Amino acid sequence: MLADDIGTNPKAQRVHECIARQFAKPEGIGGVAVAQVMRMINWLPYRGAIGLLDVKPTADLLEIGHGPGFGLAKLSRMASKGSVVGVDRSPTMRRLATATNANAVAQGSMLLKQGTFECLPLSDASVDGILAVNVLYFVDPISVALREARRVLRPGGTLCVYVTDKSHMSWLQFDGRETRQTFDEQSLHRLLRASDFGEDLIEIRKMWLPCRFRGLLAKVTKHG
Repeated sequence: MLADDIGTNPKAQRVHECIARQFAKPEGIGGVAVAQVMRMINWLPYRGAIGLLDVKPTADLLEIGHGPGFGLAKLSRMASKGSVVGVDRSPTMRRLATATNANAVAQGSMLLKQGTFECLPLSDASVDGILAVNVLYFVDPISVALREARRVLRPGGTLCVYVTDKSHMSWLQFDGRETRQTFDEQSLHRLLRASDFGEDLIEIRKMWLPCRFRGLLAKVTKHG
């Protein structure tokens, strides 16, 4: 269904808003279903974003909004002598990610926390890399979340963000009331430049996905 049709059809609008709420904070049976959708649509964005992190075996890493945890699993394999922390607002996603990464959690190399992105439950300068895939739309206020990300990032560390270009968001059905902000290349760059990362190195590149969807990858390196 086209975005214009959704706007004029009350039933379709309700379904659309329900899907958007689940992507923002997956819960219950619907959240489990959304987790499977995340797995399908996020594997290429994860590959691109993780590639930009340049993960070392001894790295300490954080994923913000980890969802069902398959990105955490890849980070854990790459940082085999380091540690991985995941923070998500959704208890459903925390449970799924714990099950997906049961061995790493049991061994103590991975810690999963329920928390908000605007108040990260980590110490200052405690991680070398931060990953946030399809998360930034649901953060409010974004400036506070980015301030928190920079606070927990070590000097020389990297934040990698993936967002879907706003021209394609409505087709993916998670552009709703829970979506605080959408981005094109220029607005994403302006947001990062106006944040606490404003004096750091900011790089943005386009990423083409199947069906001609376009994504944006941002790599921000904190000055040492």
